[in-house]
Amino acid sequence: MTTWAVLPVKPLPVGKSRLHACLSPREVYRLNRELLKTTFWRLKNCALIDKILVISRDDEVMALTKEWGGIALAEDSSSSLNLAVNQAFGYIQRHGSGSVLVIPADLPQMGSNDLEEVIRLGSDQNFLVIVPDLHQSGTNALFMSQPGLIKPMFGRRSYQKHIKQALVNSVDLTVWLNKKIQSDLDTPQDLENYNKINLYSLEEFN
Repeated sequence: MTTWAVLPVKPLPVGKSRLHACLSPREVYRLNRELLKTTFWRLKNCALIDKILVISRDDEVMALTKEWGGIALAEDSSSSLNLAVNQAFGYIQRHGSGSVLVIPADLPQMGSNDLEEVIRLGSDQNFLVIVPDLHQSGTNALFMSQPGLIKPMFGRRSYQKHIKQALVNSVDLTVWLNKKIQSDLDTPQDLENYNKINLYSLEEFN
């Protein structure tokens, strides 16, 4: 069975909106580009992922995806992350289907080994693996046996919404609390922690 990774990416100057107040436009762009590059190559280096599908409405993101050997899908609508994920699911269903890992581009502590562990938690039948954020409110990783097994409901309280769908639909559900995947980069405090552990330094912008 083919294992797909779906990576939704906002335009590089737009992403990480909660950090715009503490970063210059150039810093925002560079940070988002570095997060995209880091995440893509961690997916690429995961031996259990066969294809990487990046969906975005940013031409540069599309060009980088093709350069790095991924599949670039132009986003139809900019209105919703969930619409973008559904569009990616539709593409996968038209191209052989398989299991699907949906992952954001803002998990700087995540490694390829963490991704492999998520995939290994999947069973051979209808399954869903969820890794929530540290607050157990949002969803930082969603791995399912087939696209569309549940409806993507990313956003506020998505963790609870995804669990509810799995229970209602009698899906084999696994919740994994992996701190590296749970640690995203959304707030100025997250950014400060990010810099402190030397994963990336904004000094490069100067």
